Amino acid sequence: MHRRALLGGVAAAAAASLTGCMGAQSDDQYEETRDVEFDLPAEDTAVSVSGKHGDVAVSTHDSEQVAVTARLSGPSEERVDGAEVAGQTGADGLSVALAGTTDGVSAAFDVQVPAGTAVGELETSNGDIDVQDVAGVESATTDNGDVTVQSAGPVSAAETTNGAVTIDEPAPLSGDVTAVSNNGDVSVSLSPDADAEVVARTDNGETGIEDLELSDLRRDGDDGMVRGVLGEGTHEVVAESDNGDVEFDAL
Repeated sequence: MHRRALLGGVAAAAAASLTGCMGAQSDDQYEETRDVEFDLPAEDTAVSVSGKHGDVAVSTHDSEQVAVTARLSGPSEERVDGAEVAGQTGADGLSVALAGTTDGVSAAFDVQVPAGTAVGELETSNGDIDVQDVAGVESATTDNGDVTVQSAGPVSAAETTNGAVTIDEPAPLSGDVTAVSNNGDVSVSLSPDADAEVVARTDNGETGIEDLELSDLRRDGDDGMVRGVLGEGTHEVVAESDNGDVEFDAL
């Protein structure tokens, strides 16, 4: 089935087309996959994605459009049909999320952006977040799931309540960085050329910093904290977990 979705004010500057749609009933849930494409409102604008009880994956491709594969699930075909994969445009760029009647509908997103595109805010309530090869990430946040950001430019924040956090942090840093899990391990691969105060902290677990030449290295065994200065220490890179191991190594 092919149809074109004109999103009006929801995607004013982002011409969107629904290029494919396939649905099936399984385990008392109706599942449907939709393929949607959006135009970026302008060059050098970021793409944000808000998932709903599903994974969010972002990578790059050769096209100039943002390609979205959305996997929707709900109690009935009628309920799923009431939800729309929409692109909201604004000063911060393009934001992809569910719109319309979304009660009881979950959505996982696989998003491909043009090469050189940065990512704004990525979020989901229950699911993993995986980011590869983009030009930067403002934030990646989930309540229950792992967060992985690799080969994706500078990362400002990566957080989960229950899950592991794994990020690559190249130089130069764009500002302070936080990588946080309440329950899970946190691993940061940091460029040796970064200028940062490095802090690894855990309440229940082990901390470690390997292959980074830090000055003013300090360890507080009672608090499970180790810190040191890399380069000029201009910014702060904090990795912490309430329950889990925390480690830094060289990117």
